[in-house]
Amino acid sequence: MSAPVLAIGPANYAGQAYEWAEAVNRHTSASAWAFMRGPVRRRHYGFPAHRIIHPLDFYFSPGRGWRSKLLLRGVTHVALDGYEAYYRRPRATTVGKDATWLAKQGFTMALIAHGSDVRDPVAHRERMKWSFFNEGPAEWRDALTASTRLNRDTADRLGYPLFVSTPDLLLDQPSATWLPLSMDPTRWAAPHDALERAVPRVLHIPSRRNPPIKGTQYVDPVMRRLEAAGAIEYVSPESVPHSEMKALVQSCDIVVDQILTGSYGVTAVEAMAAGRILVGGIAPEVRARMTEAPALFDADPDTLNEVMERILDDRAAARETAVRNVEFVRRWHDGRAAADALAGYLGLRSDATF
Repeated sequence: MSAPVLAIGPANYAGQAYEWAEAVNRHTSASAWAFMRGPVRRRHYGFPAHRIIHPLDFYFSPGRGWRSKLLLRGVTHVALDGYEAYYRRPRATTVGKDATWLAKQGFTMALIAHGSDVRDPVAHRERMKWSFFNEGPAEWRDALTASTRLNRDTADRLGYPLFVSTPDLLLDQPSATWLPLSMDPTRWAAPHDALERAVPRVLHIPSRRNPPIKGTQYVDPVMRRLEAAGAIEYVSPESVPHSEMKALVQSCDIVVDQILTGSYGVTAVEAMAAGRILVGGIAPEVRARMTEAPALFDADPDTLNEVMERILDDRAAARETAVRNVEFVRRWHDGRAAADALAGYLGLRSDATF
């Protein structure tokens, strides 16, 4: 019997479909590759993919079946990534139809969720006092409530293996398996330790300013007060191409990530891999779902200033958390845990140890 061949796409958010495919290639006997649409109208951040499909080919309905067979020739498993439509416009609500169609072609299907595709705004607000869903307009919240309910219902109806990229999404889809964000930690190792300079550099990169889901409206005032007092140098660019992220993170001492989500994402993983001090927030319900949680400094809008002062007052203790987080990333986010999560779906046992 030949080894499985996995195709993952089309979302490839932050290049994660590519990283998961590479994890399968490194740590199992299967082979895998990632596909995505491109180029896109929005600014391209340069995330890698094994195969890039021209938008006209992706959106053009005639010949879709033939193009699908050509693209997926030799593939045994297809994981639809991000609940995005397959060979349709990105916002088409047809992932259920597409997954069923692919299954009828003989592919073993799975779905991968990233956040706004399945996260329930109502439940999130009930769990978290400082939920970012309190910040946006009601129309945005209502639209997400409807679309995420549709996606969760679709996943339950289809019954395919379901993976989620962040552990908080296990609260929204209890039947899912955590598929940890993956990267090469060695590429992010910084040449100097954090908090060595007299005035630490503090980085905060908002993912979207409207609605402000990372809590920038609360982070900015605290950091600017600390900067005005000479305690820190504050760095908060509007947007950063991914090719420049590594150098930027390595040049800073503290990374303040999302404080309204109750979980952590790619920026946090990159900061930990670089040995930077991480400020964020993981909800107690999320920690309870994890075998091990990162040693970040939990903060919310009420406590952020106090947390920052604690870090600046005890730099040695803060650096200790950074060292622990480098090891955390090597255990959970270097691809081995992701390969282990996908191995069962592929009908294999991984060789990952972590």
